[in-house]
Amino acid sequence: MTFDLSEIRKVIREEVKKAVLEALTELVPYVSDEEQEEIERIAGKPEDYSEEDFEEWYRE
Repeated sequence: MTFDLSEIRKVIREEVKKAVLEALTELVPYVSDEEQEEIERIAGKPEDYSEEDFEEWYRE
């Protein structure tokens, strides 16, 4: 059985990203509806931004 080192690195990188995202999700505090409205007034809603403003770095 042979393993491609670059493929192993890719899998490890994806799993580390997934673990970091899960850990960060646990750290995000609950936001009430009122707080969310204030955030959206200040920063806007996600749909107010173009796709180019975002970078996808995690896929299941």
